[in-house]
Amino acid sequence: MPRSLDRRALGKLGLLGVLVTSLGAMGCPGTLDPSLLGSGTGTGGSSGTGGTGGPDCTGAMDGATLVTGSCASLGCHDTADAPISAAGLDLTVNATIGARLVGVVSPGNTAAGSACGGSTYLQKGSNPAAGLFIDKIKGTQSCGLGMPFPGGSNFLLPAAQQACIEQWAEGLIMAAP
Repeated sequence: MPRSLDRRALGKLGLLGVLVTSLGAMGCPGTLDPSLLGSGTGTGGSSGTGGTGGPDCTGAMDGATLVTGSCASLGCHDTADAPISAAGLDLTVNATIGARLVGVVSPGNTAAGSACGGSTYLQKGSNPAAGLFIDKIKGTQSCGLGMPFPGGSNFLLPAAQQACIEQWAEGLIMAAP
């Protein structure tokens, strides 16, 4: 291969490497749990495996947008249908969504299809977000079906969408009184 082609190929590969590294370092901005801001007297952390960066949770990948499109849609967890067929859980994203999820225990409305009474939707103070809501979107629940319906492993949201919904849920938990 002529010398000039080698340099051009290496230049393009180098530029590609810089671009990939830059994009990987950007990740999602996320939030910081204020309780983690200690006085600096801790005992140190454990060694980790390093980060890989998270999905870009903006636009169509924003957690609220995903919940609206995948959960709070007509016939499922929207305001009109939740009491009838969605276990009584209204996931319409508005100013009261946090109050309907954080620290709230599923009443087990069997008339509306609930199989998970007594489980907390989102546990207060959890970081990362934990609870029945997260378990359902990951398909790791101990009752009922994974979500979105019909909930089998072939119907779960892709991992990147699950991560963005988790990030959104962490924001709800952080904002909860």
